[in-house]
Amino acid sequence: MEWPQNKIEKITPKVVLHFLRQSKKEKAPEKSDTDIQLTKEGRDLAARKYENPVDMRFAHVVGSPRIRTHETAATAATQDSEINPRDLGVGKVRVNEALDFAIGEGEYGKRLNAAFEEGKGMSFVVNESDSFARDTGDTTSSTYSRMAANIAGIVQRNYEVATRGASILEQSGNPENQPNDFERILATHGAIQECFLLKVVEKVKGITERDALLAIIGENGFDFTEGFDVALSKENGQEQIRITYKKGEYTFDEIVPVGVIEEIMEEGI
Repeated sequence: MEWPQNKIEKITPKVVLHFLRQSKKEKAPEKSDTDIQLTKEGRDLAARKYENPVDMRFAHVVGSPRIRTHETAATAATQDSEINPRDLGVGKVRVNEALDFAIGEGEYGKRLNAAFEEGKGMSFVVNESDSFARDTGDTTSSTYSRMAANIAGIVQRNYEVATRGASILEQSGNPENQPNDFERILATHGAIQECFLLKVVEKVKGITERDALLAIIGENGFDFTEGFDVALSKENGQEQIRITYKKGEYTFDEIVPVGVIEEIMEEGI
């Protein structure tokens, strides 16, 4: 289905999702992958991610069950390369399984690893992973549609939060005293958020544009701390989802219908 590309000049977000890839991790074979942390270089890189620190009074950081994502998100949010995520306080650090990956040691995992080693990783994920998993009876590994659906689910849930928040502001007798932006800094792993962005472009602009973006992203996926933003708000009585990604001269900055998000979620089942 081809979706309309609605645009507006300005959007006032109520919930902003900052997705980013984890920063550079240590090599520590004695640790489980869950416990692998960032290197000093990785922390310093994450601390330079944004121009200004995030106001943590109205924000929280989110990661997969793997510690390095919490470190990435917390460091990026605070611009403090020495921050311990636990220091942010109760409820400020959250775990979301949808930001994680599932790659076993079966046929799918072997094929995926081989594709990345051959320098064709993201092409395999986008063009072949769904069918390969289906043909081999793999119902759990992270594929193009499943990873895209996981991120779409996060967007959908926060979209519902944003619309409820907008209603509260509209009913408030003194809305200017309400915080306007609620920010979420969500750190994930390579290939996951890329699948969502590519799926969105595929839906609203077509496969040719998706493949052009894939070439820009590259076969290894996003660089460390690279990502995109999703702004969720209600403008002139209409709920809106705005997705923004910039790399070099390329810019994707579109109002995306909620139907696109829902369709991506359904395709991941």
